[in-house]
Amino acid sequence: MKHLILTLAFACAALLPASADNLSESILRHVTSTLREYGDYEVRFTVSAEGMGTTSGEYAVSGDRYRIRIRQQEQFSDGKNRYEIYDADREVVIDRIDTNTHDLFTNPTRAFDFAPEEFDSTYKGREKVGRKEADVVRLTPRNAHAAQGTITLYFDATTGLPLRIDYDYQGEQITVTLNRITPKEIDASLFVFDPARYADYEIIDFR
Repeated sequence: MKHLILTLAFACAALLPASADNLSESILRHVTSTLREYGDYEVRFTVSAEGMGTTSGEYAVSGDRYRIRIRQQEQFSDGKNRYEIYDADREVVIDRIDTNTHDLFTNPTRAFDFAPEEFDSTYKGREKVGRKEADVVRLTPRNAHAAQGTITLYFDATTGLPLRIDYDYQGEQITVTLNRITPKEIDASLFVFDPARYADYEIIDFR
């Protein structure tokens, strides 16, 4: 489709004993805490979906700001507004950031920050992700009308860091493999929109 990021953005499990649910919540708390301690970090990933093949991307997070690149498209946020840059079409789409979404493609700052009042979490045991042993957590949205469906997360059993995310939206599967997460200081200029740089682009403002 025309806009990969927008396409990817639109992509009840049986209850286990209480101890399993406690374990899933503990795993989620650990990754949220770890990434918050990082503050600034960079992630390199690959994403695959049926009919779209596999492509690579990267994103950087600094607090509530981010910048994400996939193929020839990029998107960034200053924490209030989201800017989607389409070089091929000479377009910039501006909108308010949705602080409630956990979709990695529209707000990676909250990709692993799952509130228990929004999702039921279930520990599904261990599986291999590549050569690594992974703890698997299944998330089911409490709101049956949520845009995002079931999310399955795979966490490194040794470090607790995320290795893979499977998004299921109305039966359409999108898989994101996180190849590397690196704590590093991010240049603040990455999150600033400079209108002069896009003087010959069409600006579409939905704010």
